[in-house]
Amino acid sequence: MQVTKVNDSGRRAFVIGQLIGFIRSRQVEPGTKLPPEPVLSEMFGVSRTIVREAMQSLQATGAIRIEQGRGTFVAENPLAQPFNVWASMNAHRIDELFDVRGILEGESAARAADNRTQADIEALEAILDEMRHKVEGTDWLGTLSCDVNFHRAVTQAADLPLLQEMLEVAMPAWIELTSNVTKEKNKVARLELVLAEHGAVLAAIRASDPDAARTAMRRHLANSWARRLKNESNST
Repeated sequence: MQVTKVNDSGRRAFVIGQLIGFIRSRQVEPGTKLPPEPVLSEMFGVSRTIVREAMQSLQATGAIRIEQGRGTFVAENPLAQPFNVWASMNAHRIDELFDVRGILEGESAARAADNRTQADIEALEAILDEMRHKVEGTDWLGTLSCDVNFHRAVTQAADLPLLQEMLEVAMPAWIELTSNVTKEKNKVARLELVLAEHGAVLAAIRASDPDAARTAMRRHLANSWARRLKNESNST
């Protein structure tokens, strides 16, 4: 890691910004042990007190974890915690969340149709195949994991790194909040519909048809919202 030293103003914010930058750019991977305070102090040109305060702030956001006697480590999902906190505080706004997902993920699918490679298609096909096996084996948690991976792979195929970074942070929390399949009475039927809708998204991306991909993704999310509402009304 190479940094440029700065003056005393904003030292704590500078250290935090540098470390978040390293994490975001994957210069330090999740689970990596960070250098000790004296090394970071020298690296950033600040006092050990400033480093310690910056680390405490990062630990509060969930970006790192400080283990007594072992050191400081990058969290497994270091950029997601602040979003997860925000998402849980706004869990009552599920209808808006589905609308936002439709906007962002619809455009992600459209871009994927324009930019996808054969490797992207093969990755999406492999995820759907795995999801099909999970549904047939009534592995609900495994199916939800495949769901996350499918949406993630669509975003990767879109080839827009900033959008990919944003959705990488948001996707697991979004799907956890918006999917109540564990309470579904007819899980197989519901998940087979999800499979078919994912298949329509894949078909449009494979055909390099951005309008169809956008429509298929938005339809999938609209249907997911409708299924959630129906399931909740049936359980009351």
